[in-house]
Amino acid sequence: MDDKNTAEAIDQVWQMMESIRTCMLVTKQGETLRGRPMHAFPAREEGCIWFLTDRRGHADDELSRDPQGALTFANGAKNDFLSVSGECEVLDDRAKVGELWNDAARAYWPQGKDDPNIRVLRFLPAEAEYWDGTASSILITLKMVAARIKGERANLGDNRKVPLD
Repeated sequence: MDDKNTAEAIDQVWQMMESIRTCMLVTKQGETLRGRPMHAFPAREEGCIWFLTDRRGHADDELSRDPQGALTFANGAKNDFLSVSGECEVLDDRAKVGELWNDAARAYWPQGKDDPNIRVLRFLPAEAEYWDGTASSILITLKMVAARIKGERANLGDNRKVPLD
C-alpha cells in the first residue's frame, strides 16, 4: 500500500482515467457479467465519466435492469491498471452528444452527431482501485524473481482503494 493521502489518491485516479481513456465497461446481463470497450470522457468537475453509446446496443437494456457497472482501464506499457465501480444512466441529451462528438465517433455513427440512435451514458463513480506499476515489464520480472529468491513479496508499485463519492 502506498502512503499517499486520500486527495492525492483521488487525483491519481482521475489522472489515470484521463491519460488512458479507453476502458471496458462491465454491466450485468442477467446473472453474467458483460464487458465492452468504450472511450471515456472523464469530467472530474461534474463528478462523472461520460461515454457515447448507441440505443440499439445491449448496454441500455442491461443498465435499465441494474444500473451498477464497472470500468477497467489498462496501460500495459506502463503497467498501470484502474478499476472503477459505480452507477450508470443512459440519457438522450443532444447537447451533451454535441459536446462529446469527435471524428472518431463518425466510425460508429456515419450520419454524424445528429444520428437519433446516439445516447450518452453517464457513469457516477463510487470507488476505485488502482495499481500504478511505473515500471517496464522487464523490471517487474526482475523484481518478481528477486522477491522470490529472497522469500519476500514483490513490490510492483502502488496499489490503493479510493472512495470517490
